[in-house]
Amino acid sequence: MRTIVNIHQDLIERSKNGDRRAQKSLFDLYSKAIYNVGVRLLGNTEDAADLTQDTFIHAFTKLDQFAYKSTFGAWLKRIMVNKSLNFLNRKKVHFDLPEEIDGKMTEEEHVDTEALMIQLNSSIPQLPEGCRIVFTLFYFEGLDHQEIAESLQVSVSTSKSQLSRARQLLRALLIQKIEA
Repeated sequence: MRTIVNIHQDLIERSKNGDRRAQKSLFDLYSKAIYNVGVRLLGNTEDAADLTQDTFIHAFTKLDQFAYKSTFGAWLKRIMVNKSLNFLNRKKVHFDLPEEIDGKMTEEEHVDTEALMIQLNSSIPQLPEGCRIVFTLFYFEGLDHQEIAESLQVSVSTSKSQLSRARQLLRALLIQKIEA
């Protein structure tokens, strides 16, 4: 059996007892790593910063549940990953999906659709920045091309071409993932 060593056990115990300085020390020690997890998952520094704060608030309010079964860093990382996935799930792209003639999808089609949506969501961060931003504004935020153009200070045709390029790239990424 592997022994878990928590090099910051003293800080953790003091934090459990409400010591704000100990909590600040733990935040200083782990916040950059947790923030980086958020940036990689979300592809957005502002959201990553917000979720880093939420992660530490959650961790400090639930610190009595930390039972030293893992390292403190691993426990924090799991919280951040869960918060990030929940955040991303609230922003899922909804596409019209094929249905059976009777209007109901078979179980196999439902599973295939879920797998495709997971692959799609994991492919979006791989898009070049311009494509990703326009794709997100169009599908996630519901802006039209005129609104996107004004927001980004680009032409409407640039917005349309970036969205078209994003679709092409996503299609290619999905085909790659399906064939792999």
